[in-house]
Amino acid sequence: MSIQSRQALRMIKFVAEMKKNNYPNASSFAELLQKLDIDDNIACSCSARTVMRDIEVLQNEYKAPIVYDPARRGYYLKHSDWEFNCPIMSDDIVSMTLLGTRLATDILPEPLKEQVGIAVDKTLTGNNSEFFDEAMIESLLCATGIKAAIDPAVFKKLFDAWRLHQVVKLTYRKPSGEISERRFEPHIIAFHRGIWYAKGYEFGTKNIKTYAIQRICEVSFGGAVFETDKKLLAETRRNGLFEYPRIDGIQLRCDASIAFYLYEHQKVKKFKIERQPDDSLIITLKPAFEHEVLRWVLGEAGRIEVLYPPELRRKVAEAGKCIIEKNRL
Repeated sequence: MSIQSRQALRMIKFVAEMKKNNYPNASSFAELLQKLDIDDNIACSCSARTVMRDIEVLQNEYKAPIVYDPARRGYYLKHSDWEFNCPIMSDDIVSMTLLGTRLATDILPEPLKEQVGIAVDKTLTGNNSEFFDEAMIESLLCATGIKAAIDPAVFKKLFDAWRLHQVVKLTYRKPSGEISERRFEPHIIAFHRGIWYAKGYEFGTKNIKTYAIQRICEVSFGGAVFETDKKLLAETRRNGLFEYPRIDGIQLRCDASIAFYLYEHQKVKKFKIERQPDDSLIITLKPAFEHEVLRWVLGEAGRIEVLYPPELRRKVAEAGKCIIEKNRL
């Protein structure tokens, strides 16, 4: 990506953060860009000094009504309806993170893939900010590597229902094969570990439901509307799509051969690292999901030893014995 494209992407993102009333400042925004680099590999991180230069460009060249709020220690738009007429950028920007969301269009099914591509192009020229401000920034959490095929018509109808705050009637097939009819408020559409999910409420209740979209056979508008639950969005961002219990104090000894990526992820994951005389690392995780740590440890094929808690160490050992038993030569 060219220097001009990276700067344009940073400025788009900074304006989006102000429109979300997140009050970014040079330091906090530089940290956010670094996180996006690590998580999404978008190559747009920079120093706080560079962010300040971007802010000056927005103010001086694009006449952005940017004001600093000392109380919140960040910037906001004095006129919230101001639109950033983004400079023309190279095509590589289209497939990157835009307005706070990594939208990898190659994983989207048709016909949404084409429509999203058009929406991205329009957004880059400042003509279609509503689509991304309301839909993409609020709750579409994207990743790459789709693992389950879904019906494009079902996906498109559910996506439109989510974007338009429409209750839906859906036919759902459980993993057991059982078919049932549901009425559902799709507050969130998320892409998690290769699978698309819809999360929201059973219509007329506060019962949280999460459906794997590939198991939805049919969907139609249900003749009612709902207001997006900001609390549900915030809790999902904070705790993840699924509400599994977290374990505190997980401690692992990691081989020196994987130290490179642990250091790369430390600032984002915020785990503690203690280097040992043999160059191995002892890391202490923040509260984490047991099943995710278990998969990670097993995936490293012996390069990680569980030190604490004993129950997790036991589960790793049992899984290892099972692997040996099923793969004897």
